Amino acid sequence: MVFHGAEEGWPLRCGRPLAEVCPFWEGAKQNEPEALIYCPFCKRRHRKGSTSKRLCEEWHSVKEALKKMRQEHHGPKKYLESGTKELPYSVDTPDLVRRLIWLRLKQAVLRRDRYTCQDCGVRFEGSRRRTYDKGLRGGRGGYRWEYLEVHHIIPRSRQGSDHPGNLKALCPNCHRKYTSELMVDVLEERRRERELVRLLRELPDEDDYPWDIGGD
Repeated sequence: MVFHGAEEGWPLRCGRPLAEVCPFWEGAKQNEPEALIYCPFCKRRHRKGSTSKRLCEEWHSVKEALKKMRQEHHGPKKYLESGTKELPYSVDTPDLVRRLIWLRLKQAVLRRDRYTCQDCGVRFEGSRRRTYDKGLRGGRGGYRWEYLEVHHIIPRSRQGSDHPGNLKALCPNCHRKYTSELMVDVLEERRRERELVRLLRELPDEDDYPWDIGGD
């Protein structure tokens, strides 16, 4: 069944009048879009339960954590030397919202650290700098762009969070050192686990003991 408008060849759009008489549109009144809710953080309006509404709420929480770190640390370093596992947002924050927050948070951390590597002190022109690399062009050398990176003091693989106190800006060279140290630690942990498994497998069964362990 096809509905046509007043003019021939033009379809009739489904609106409220048609929805009230259409037998195929059940519960049309109940399915109408929900009213927009005022957001006190961005001063706009969101639909209830929408991703944009949740993003505003959780990003506000992250900004409060950034503000708290600036107030508590009066020196140039606005982060915790030992890092933290505390979350800057709710535990049940969806993964999509976390990823969107991370894109904003990276830029906020770079601005907070004044686009400077927190280990070697090298300054960047914004989030990148032009540097000379003698290995380019077949050893003849050339210039390339080098980007400032954000480092997790406690790695994510060890339950480190995206809290501003657990983040600091590093140049690629300094960041590479932390990554290498982490890989060495991971390999050492795996070696120890394999060694422990091997020792457990070599332990004799209870029936092979020459004495009764749980004797009367």
